Amino acid sequence: MRITHKVLTQNFLANLRVNLENMQKYQNQLSSGHEVQKPSDDPFKVARTMELKASIAANERYHTNIQEGIDWLNTIDVALGQIGDALQTVREKTIQGGNGAYTKEERLAIAKHIRQIKEHIMQIGNTSYDGRYVFGGDKTTNPPFKMEGDKVIYVGSDNGLYKEMANGVIIDISVKGSLFANNSQSQEESGIFKTLTKIIEKLENNEDPSVFLGELDEHFNEILRLRADAGARQKRLEDMLSKNETETFNMTELLSKTYDIDVAKKVMEYKVMEAIYTASLQTGAKILQPSLLDFLR
Repeated sequence: MRITHKVLTQNFLANLRVNLENMQKYQNQLSSGHEVQKPSDDPFKVARTMELKASIAANERYHTNIQEGIDWLNTIDVALGQIGDALQTVREKTIQGGNGAYTKEERLAIAKHIRQIKEHIMQIGNTSYDGRYVFGGDKTTNPPFKMEGDKVIYVGSDNGLYKEMANGVIIDISVKGSLFANNSQSQEESGIFKTLTKIIEKLENNEDPSVFLGELDEHFNEILRLRADAGARQKRLEDMLSKNETETFNMTELLSKTYDIDVAKKVMEYKVMEAIYTASLQTGAKILQPSLLDFLR
C-alpha cells in the first residue's frame, strides 16, 4: 500500500478525533461525578447501578414501614399500660365497694368514679397515631369505640394491619380492640366494658361488687399478654431496622464505588489524555506540511 500525504492526513485526523473523544469522556465524568454517562459506556456497570438503586429504594420503603411499625406499637404499648393502670384503680375501688361498712351513698360515689374510668378506658381505646386509630384493626380512619347510651361498643375491624417490612416479610402491627372488647359484628357490650358495667350495677344496687374481681384479673392479665406480644413485635422490628440500615449503608457504599468516580484518579487520567492530545497536535503540525498544490495556487 502506497502511503500518500492524503493517507497520513486522514489517519492523523482519525486519531486526533479519538483522542478528543477520550478527553471529552473524562471531562464529562469529572463534571458529572459519575463513571458512566450512557448504557453503551459500560453495560455491566449500568445494569449493576440500576439494580443497586432499585434495592436501595426498596430498602428505604421498608425502613419507613419498619419505623412506622415501631412507633405504632410503642403507641399501643403506652395505651395498654394506661388501661392496665385504670384497671388497677377499678380493682381497688371494687374491693372498697365490697366493704360491708360502706353505705349506699358511698357505693354510689364509687360507681360514679368507675363509670368515669370506663369512659376514660374507651377514650384510650380511641388512641391515634399520626391521625390513625391504633386499636381499629385495618379500619384506622374512624374511632373504633363509641358510646351507645351507657354501653361501649367496638366498631373497628377484626382484621389485622399488615405491613411489608422486608422482601417477603409481612408483619401485623395491630392490636385489635376486639381483643379486649366485643367483636365488631356484635352490638352488645362485652369484655372489659361489660365487666365494668356489671361492677357499676352492683354498686348502684348497694351490693358487693367483689364477685367480679376474678373477671377483672382476667382482663388485666389479658392486657399484660397484649403488651408482651406488642413488645416482642416491637423488638423484632427494632432488630430489622438495624439490619435494614446496615444493608442500605453497604449498598450505598457499593453504589458509590460502582457509579461514582475517583476524582483524583480521573484528574490524573484527564491530564494524561490532555498531554496525549497536545502531543497529537504537535505531531500533526509536522504531518500537515504544505503540499505541492499549496505552491501551485
